[in-house]
Amino acid sequence: MVAFEQATGAIRAMAVGLSLTAVLPVATLADTEADEAKLAQCGKDICAIIVSKKASGPDLSCDVTKTWQKDEIQKGADSKNLMWGLGSAKCSAKIKAKRSEIIAAVTAPEITFRLDKQSIACEIGTERYELRATMAPELTFKQGATTAVSLHMDNIHGAPLIKGVVWTAATLEENFGILQKDMVREVNRFIKKECPKILGNTK
Repeated sequence: MVAFEQATGAIRAMAVGLSLTAVLPVATLADTEADEAKLAQCGKDICAIIVSKKASGPDLSCDVTKTWQKDEIQKGADSKNLMWGLGSAKCSAKIKAKRSEIIAAVTAPEITFRLDKQSIACEIGTERYELRATMAPELTFKQGATTAVSLHMDNIHGAPLIKGVVWTAATLEENFGILQKDMVREVNRFIKKECPKILGNTK
């Protein structure tokens, strides 16, 4: 599973798949205006750090919520030959990262960027089944571009059916990198293309 991938370039990017990047679907749930505003602000904060490369300033701290509709998740699951059929998914995460480490990731010749464990909580389908897990995303950068991403998902708790699906997806990703290319592409696209647009819209 990897559920925050569509969250926003922001979270997909530096939060590193942090946005629960993966295979979690969502159907009848909806984001509030406040949720959307927080997600957008997190993207701006991440981009501001990446683009400015200024050492002075606050570390990254985001409290975000993102909903994936059922069809959206099913499409992603089908592309990886994974089963879903559980409906929509609404996930929340508190994302924290040190400013200096984010800047190093995009400026050093080669470096591995690691986030501390981040907690994720989701509600799945109309029954609002709970799912909780932790992630310790790790990204490898070379010349400012991402070359590898690993989510390191663990401590997965929830209804047996959902827990089984997520464990399976997490195991496949960890051992076979089924989402590796997708995540690398998304992170690089976010940094190179989305950040200039996001910051441009704030001027």
